[in-house]
Amino acid sequence: MSITVAQGFSWLRETLQITTLQAQTVSTRQNRVRAAVERGMNVMDSFVTGSYRRSTLIAPLKEADIDICIVLNPEHFNRDRPAALLDKVRSVLLSTYPQTPRVSRNGQAVTISFTDFGVDVVPAFNRKGGWS
Repeated sequence: MSITVAQGFSWLRETLQITTLQAQTVSTRQNRVRAAVERGMNVMDSFVTGSYRRSTLIAPLKEADIDICIVLNPEHFNRDRPAALLDKVRSVLLSTYPQTPRVSRNGQAVTISFTDFGVDVVPAFNRKGGWS
């Protein structure tokens, strides 16, 4: 059975769109992850970035991730080096998500691998220059 170009694009759009329930789950979860870090560390700001922020997140969610940037108080910069800082973020997240399949350091992020999608938490600082 042949289809038109318009039908093909319509099918593609339907296949890639996340459902309303998935969108609600992503929104709730990213807010909860941000709140978990804020409870355990001195956070000055946090925001989502990547495809979720650009509203280009596509299905299947199992292959997607949500990117969160956590801007920490400079006290963390003065006290913790990068590896120790990532370990601290991981520890804070593990205290909130002890049953989550996997919470691990992943480059410059801590990745929470939920069963339906992942969340990357990237700690950052609001400062000029690099590590001292």
